[in-house]
Amino acid sequence: MKIRELGGLLLDEAIQQYSAILLNKRNNIYRRRGMPFNMDYIEMGKEYDRDFLSSTWGYKGRQAISRGIFTPADEDKIILFVTNIKQKLDTQYKNYFIEEGILHMEGETNHSNDQRLINSELNNDSIYLFYRDIHHTPFVYYGRVFLVDYKINTDKPSTFILATSYSLAIGLKSLSTEQNKTNFSEERFIPDKEGEKRVKVHVSYERSLKNRAKAIEIHGTTCKACGFNFNEFYGSDLARHFIEVHHITPLSKISEEQQNIDPAIDLIPLCSNCHSMIHRQRDIVMSVEELQKRINRINKK
Repeated sequence: MKIRELGGLLLDEAIQQYSAILLNKRNNIYRRRGMPFNMDYIEMGKEYDRDFLSSTWGYKGRQAISRGIFTPADEDKIILFVTNIKQKLDTQYKNYFIEEGILHMEGETNHSNDQRLINSELNNDSIYLFYRDIHHTPFVYYGRVFLVDYKINTDKPSTFILATSYSLAIGLKSLSTEQNKTNFSEERFIPDKEGEKRVKVHVSYERSLKNRAKAIEIHGTTCKACGFNFNEFYGSDLARHFIEVHHITPLSKISEEQQNIDPAIDLIPLCSNCHSMIHRQRDIVMSVEELQKRINRINKK
């Protein structure tokens, strides 16, 4: 390595350490004044180790944040330190990204924070993720993540599914509800490939989770046929932005060459009633425009 490159690395490290000292002093002042735990100085996509973070947050050592699930006292924050491959002598958890933006995480063996995670949305707790592939390497900061689903176990760690964006979480929750309602698939969370056929008990079709999330970002969560909004009618604590996503061209009619779905024009949000009515006739999918005409005719009576 060239001297100039080495000097640059040492300088970067010195700057990071000096920044940590300054932030440590600032956070210690905040704590003495009773001010909130501060996440503003942690940048998404950057790497951090526990020594730097504990110093930044005003703790004396890394042991204060050594657990996989860290909950600062008197704060509405849950901070996850997730490692895929741990040391051989440590408890090995099944922690990995199912696909981009969707994390499969096992909780602690003592289940001490299971309920805190489950009730995070109801309690207005924010969850933040630091993730690494292997032990003794820095964590990558993913920012705030959102609980999608969970399975509570008593004889082994509970399982949690988290999404790295709010729109992806909404799409995942909506899909999970659809699957629970229709027994659409034996698996709750499925790979990302539009139209891919998978034989289980019967042939089912995969829904692209990222496409659903993008469609919700573009179109929102109000039904495009009748204007129904689950949040407004049932309350956000129950509905949680639920909406179903309709493929304007049925997946069964999409060939492998046509699997590039454009969420802006190929997907549309519909409430459960409208979605069911569009698919009411076997082998015939009614257009959204035709359903809108029917709704308008009825409303005029």
